[in-house]
Amino acid sequence: MSARGPVGPRLRLFLGGLAAVAALTAGCSQTPQDSTTSAQAARDSSPTAQRADVVDKLTVFAKDECATQDATQVYPQCARFVREVANATVAARAAAHGPAEQGAVTAAANSVDGSVDRLTRGGCLLPPGQGPASDPTVCGPALTSLQDALRALKSAFGS
Repeated sequence: MSARGPVGPRLRLFLGGLAAVAALTAGCSQTPQDSTTSAQAARDSSPTAQRADVVDKLTVFAKDECATQDATQVYPQCARFVREVANATVAARAAAHGPAEQGAVTAAANSVDGSVDRLTRGGCLLPPGQGPASDPTVCGPALTSLQDALRALKSAFGS
């Protein structure tokens, strides 16, 4: 047996150990970045950030043609807008701070929900050719009601 025989397995074991240590310490160098990302995620999910996100969404919705144009004319193109505003009421209710704001947000969100129900029952959100033709005398006022409720919801957040 040569003198190098037993050294070969030991050398491989030593090099394998070094590789394992290098792999473990490589992960440690990313810990500060991960903790920064975690801190950012915590800030982004804070009630203040959630409230700001809701206010931003409501501001964008308020500028949409479905919120600003004559409801009797524009309602046939507003199905997606109506769905998005309806979905935002859940986040709005969750983001409201304090009893006064919660009360105002809840009332406005309930108005949004009622308007969405009227638009749905009236067939106002169906694509052309699917189901009976919608009635502008039903759909126009229902969308006007949603426009008003959206403004009230946005105002409930002080914006």
